[in-house]
Amino acid sequence: MNKISALNGLFIAGINIAIQIIVYYSMPEMFGKMYFSGILMVLNILIYVFFTLDLKKKVGQYWPFKIALKTIFTMALVANTVSLIFTSLFYKFIEPGAYDKIIVIITDSATSMYEKMGMSEDLIEKALKDVEKQFQSQYNPSIMDFIKSLAISILLGFVMSLIFAAIFKKNPPMFKTIEEETLSGL
Repeated sequence: MNKISALNGLFIAGINIAIQIIVYYSMPEMFGKMYFSGILMVLNILIYVFFTLDLKKKVGQYWPFKIALKTIFTMALVANTVSLIFTSLFYKFIEPGAYDKIIVIITDSATSMYEKMGMSEDLIEKALKDVEKQFQSQYNPSIMDFIKSLAISILLGFVMSLIFAAIFKKNPPMFKTIEEETLSGL
């Protein structure tokens, strides 16, 4: 099951990487839209549900919580780690100017939103510094930022795995049914 879990994790990472590349090259302004993050989150959950159901189908009839947790977490760990490594390499080496491009889009969008909310210039400036710091660690991470992001993604992957394992587990029955007892007595 670990191989299947890891393979599903690679598929999830591949889907996320493809989405990221397509958006970066075709619609980079989407990085500045708040709703886009929500869409990506919902899409990611649906992708994880699909691949979790695929794991469950491959396991067979019963999928106890412990095994479900282990296989789902393995899948999430592989997906999150590969995606994070790719993101770091992509924005550092493949597209080194990407951070500057994206941060302009994000700060312009955030400034517009803050102005519509009626924030003062001082508050907008402070909020933009926080936004830039957050995206610096995501799109142009230092070694410590990468380690921190990896730790957070592992923790979030484990929490998601706990929830999915609780939802999708299927324990064997505690007692035999009448039909099973009749058939086993023959």
